[in-house]
Amino acid sequence: MKKNEALASVILLTYNSARDLPECIPSLLAQSYGNFEIIVVDNASTDNTVEFIRSSYPQLKLIETGKNLGYPGGNNIGFEHAQGKYLVVVNPDTIADQKWLAELIRPLEEDDSIAVTTPKIRIYYDKDKINTCGNIPHYTGLTFCRGLDAPADSCNLQEEIGAISGCSFAIRREMLDQIEGFDADFFLYMEDADLSWRVRFAGGKILYVPDSMICHKFKLSIAAWKHFYLERNRYIILLKNLGTKTLILLLPGLIVSEIVTMGHAVLNGPEYVKSKFKAYWWLIENQGFVFKKRKKTLSMKKISDKEFFELLEWRIPFEQVIGNKMLRWCADKLFNTFFWAHFKIVRKLL
Repeated sequence: MKKNEALASVILLTYNSARDLPECIPSLLAQSYGNFEIIVVDNASTDNTVEFIRSSYPQLKLIETGKNLGYPGGNNIGFEHAQGKYLVVVNPDTIADQKWLAELIRPLEEDDSIAVTTPKIRIYYDKDKINTCGNIPHYTGLTFCRGLDAPADSCNLQEEIGAISGCSFAIRREMLDQIEGFDADFFLYMEDADLSWRVRFAGGKILYVPDSMICHKFKLSIAAWKHFYLERNRYIILLKNLGTKTLILLLPGLIVSEIVTMGHAVLNGPEYVKSKFKAYWWLIENQGFVFKKRKKTLSMKKISDKEFFELLEWRIPFEQVIGNKMLRWCADKLFNTFFWAHFKIVRKLL
């Protein structure tokens, strides 16, 4: 351990992760950063994940939740048991470079204005390509990988960005406590976007750190059941975090985003359309619940919606969602032209 290294708590959430852990855990234990603990939180795995950890890594702190709390709920349990000044989340289907943790924490030590850092994440199955360098937060609540499929030796500028990737990030404990962790009600997907929005509204900066690198067993796919969570949680993010005036100004863009997402659902089949309507129905049934969240979140905001919009994006990277080149070209010209114009108007009026 180097002198003055603050304790970092690495939270590793597992759910039927036995196949991934033989590569993941050794890469975490081999980190050059000396002062860290690893907390494994198991979300009621039904394979031999728990048995593997107990037998192979008895020195690790293991917490069994007893039921599947989802990604945000499971990580929140890890946060509660963590002792570190910095809390670090990492997926079990990753392999970390030796300096991943040291480089992820370095900016937090050097600049008090930085609240969260996120690394360069490469694709495990093709390490010459990027999975994501943080995420792209679209102003309609949609979220995309930043730098997907770009060469691994690109995206080398350390810079402030609008959103982390939940695959791996580090956050100051005081910021996590301030925003009260993940929203456990998201269960799966978009919880990293929601956390990013709340960090920024709390006045914190998110930094992409290209010298911190990790590989992720990533495959771009959106199943019908995943489509429900993506859409439902996107609506919750918008309703929770944005003021009434902003939501009114966003209406044209939100309507067009519904055309885009419904079009995506139609192209993928009836189950996707069903998931889309299921998300609508959930919001109708739970509107009181959502607006209770909204009241609390709005009361905690420290920056204006106008300031927040500075790091949002207007362009949808259709190459991530449409395979057909001609259809993708048409969608880009039609929809992104509209989003560009509407985004400029919204920013001017905020």
